[in-house]
Amino acid sequence: MASTRSPFTEITEREHALASADLKTVGWKPALSASQARQDAIAGLIASTVSSSIACKEGCWYCCYLKVEVRAEEVFQIVEVVRTKFRPTQQQRLQDQAAENAKTLQGLSREQQLTANLKCPLLEDGKCSVYAVRPARCRTLHAKDAAGCKKGWEEPDNLSIPHTLVPALLYTAEAHLQGSRLAFAEAGFDSRVYELNAALAMALKDSTAKRRYEKHKRAFVELPCKA
Repeated sequence: MASTRSPFTEITEREHALASADLKTVGWKPALSASQARQDAIAGLIASTVSSSIACKEGCWYCCYLKVEVRAEEVFQIVEVVRTKFRPTQQQRLQDQAAENAKTLQGLSREQQLTANLKCPLLEDGKCSVYAVRPARCRTLHAKDAAGCKKGWEEPDNLSIPHTLVPALLYTAEAHLQGSRLAFAEAGFDSRVYELNAALAMALKDSTAKRRYEKHKRAFVELPCKA
């Protein structure tokens, strides 16, 4: 008999099972990396079936001005790369820009935050400086036409601009994220969602957030979050 479960449910359950197994055997860092690799693999498979080519490529940075929400483990993964691969001056510049962005966003309503058009502090020379460990939300955006992305960047308050994001890629990515997030939550890790700039600035400034996370406590106690 054919399965009556939706593809969304199947993807969520599969990722939940795989991430849960990894968390038990190899720990949160390898589990996160493996989950990201699976997300990229699914995206690549779906993208290969899209009739028109995906416009996203290195040097196209319009979506790098959107507000990004992250989980704590993603922030700590980024910070590890920054600490090992960035020069001290780069690290300080990144921390300062993230803190400045966070301060700007703090004074805005949620609706205003969505159209703030702030440059991601991780964007350097037109490309993501931590691309291999970019947040899951950044991995979900795949457009078929960069013109709409450009217009949205030029007119951030114009919410009527049509986008060409691939529905199947958004759908499968969301299913994957739900499975991964549930696995981390069940393993006792902070599964709250934080704003990237604020969390990144805090994690770069103070290592106690990571220690709290690894003790299965709330990572960024001072920041607003989504449960």
